[in-house]
Amino acid sequence: MEDKMNISNGSERDVRRELRRQRRIKAQVTAYVITGVLGVSVVSAAFLGVNSIVKAVKDYNASVEEAVAEAKQVGAEQAAVASPEENITESEVQSTDAMLDNIVDTCISEMPLEDRVAGLFMVSPEQLTGSDAVVKAGTATQDALSQYAVGGLFYVTKNIKDEAQIKDMLSSTASMSKYPLFISTTEVGGEKSLVANGLGLDPVASPTELGASGNADEAYNTASRVADYLNAYGFNLNVGVNANLTDSGTSFGTDPQNVSAMVAKTVEGLQSFGVSAGLQYFPETINSGNSIEGLQDALSPFRAGIDAGASMIMVCTAPSMGITGDETPSCLSSVVVQDLLRGQLGFDGIIITDSLSDLADRYSSADAAVAAIQAGADMIFLPADFVDAYQGVLAAVQNGTISEERINESLRRVYRVKYANRVEEITSGQ
Repeated sequence: MEDKMNISNGSERDVRRELRRQRRIKAQVTAYVITGVLGVSVVSAAFLGVNSIVKAVKDYNASVEEAVAEAKQVGAEQAAVASPEENITESEVQSTDAMLDNIVDTCISEMPLEDRVAGLFMVSPEQLTGSDAVVKAGTATQDALSQYAVGGLFYVTKNIKDEAQIKDMLSSTASMSKYPLFISTTEVGGEKSLVANGLGLDPVASPTELGASGNADEAYNTASRVADYLNAYGFNLNVGVNANLTDSGTSFGTDPQNVSAMVAKTVEGLQSFGVSAGLQYFPETINSGNSIEGLQDALSPFRAGIDAGASMIMVCTAPSMGITGDETPSCLSSVVVQDLLRGQLGFDGIIITDSLSDLADRYSSADAAVAAIQAGADMIFLPADFVDAYQGVLAAVQNGTISEERINESLRRVYRVKYANRVEEITSGQ
């Protein structure tokens, strides 16, 4: 489906220029994919197969050959003067969003159900492989990823030995996956910096220090530095942006306005330098007994993070009794996930649970994972028993408890984030 651009107020020359730009983008997407710049290769299969992506672009652009030929004529097209007889309509102006949607939908349509379900899980490398402490990607990782095409892996300090080791492990892991992987960690800053601690790096300022400074620009600079080294080692997701109003060492403080500004700039700093940002812990663990009205101050940092473009929000396992009226864990509650986060706050990014292992004394891994998907969560984070959780969700889809479209809905959100930067690389600066 094509997004329509409002062209009624622009001059014909501006419209023609925009149309040429969009055509150029269209051609470049195809050429970019075909030549492997997208980061996919048949040998490594680091991302979804070339054929799937090419098919998506073919469908969007009518034919690969025509698009490649157009790409070769970019210079000439830029200098060309549009013919007065050229018929320009709104439907001809293609958007990057539509391009991305087409690629994502085509990719998902070619994935088997087992892989689509696995793609909604983010687990530790130990959970994936059954090993005690994973510090390299070998046969066990390859075999596990072939069997369980998880959507992401979460690394902590014990997985990190030195710079060469972490770079090699993460790049090898990505190359072993059939599909794009979230390579994630929680790099909060200060003493709570898992990667910096593992590598013996000087830690950046902590959220508490940044909050006390009142300087939101410094929060942006700090997040940019974090993203710079995370990106260099192979990480592409940081789920460590604490948006709660607390005086803990991992938060920016208790003043709603100040914390909101810090959260927004942290999200911008991370994502401007290639690392997706995840907010935690929604709606607010400290004030779990508050009503929705009483939570407005606590929700303001999350609103700010959403407005800044946060890719992901982690919903806590603590109950929100003032909102739900019962002791259902927040991440298993449709009232919290759908009504509040999706509905009132308008968040359309990835919703991930907090660690479901925290609920092991109340729910089986399978039951907790199924309940989370039914509540509206997109990804399951660190279940106590990954295989049990995966098989539980798969069985729920197979017996009709969860529809395949529900799985696809969440996977679309996940893949929009994973592929967005790739499309942006093509379209930026045009």
